[in-house]
Amino acid sequence: MTDGNPMEGLSVEQLLERMTKELGAMPGPMKQLATLKPEMVFEHARSKQFAFSGEAIPAKYKALINVAVAAALGSRECIVNQTRIALGQGATGQEIVEALIAARFVKSSTIFSTAEDALALLGAGAD
Repeated sequence: MTDGNPMEGLSVEQLLERMTKELGAMPGPMKQLATLKPEMVFEHARSKQFAFSGEAIPAKYKALINVAVAAALGSRECIVNQTRIALGQGATGQEIVEALIAARFVKSSTIFSTAEDALALLGAGAD
């Protein structure tokens, strides 16, 4: 009995081929993992499938969230790959730029929350 898993029966090479087709380029880390620990490539694909399986948030919006998170985390390869996925889900260049602007705001806001104790120290010493 199968669970409808579209990866069932695929070799790691076939899975990498699918990833390459979706992204327009071979994802470097997955290529390395295919040699070092092939089951991790399948786990990564299963995780993506799970992340996109819910229906409350449209796939395009999930892809835009992924673009923003990849940018905030500072992963150049991930941001390029997530941008390709977002474009494939129908996101426009303007939507991607707005997602990046939102990510920039949230990431920059963490500076103030991280410095809260230091700001309190400065406020305690103010006359």
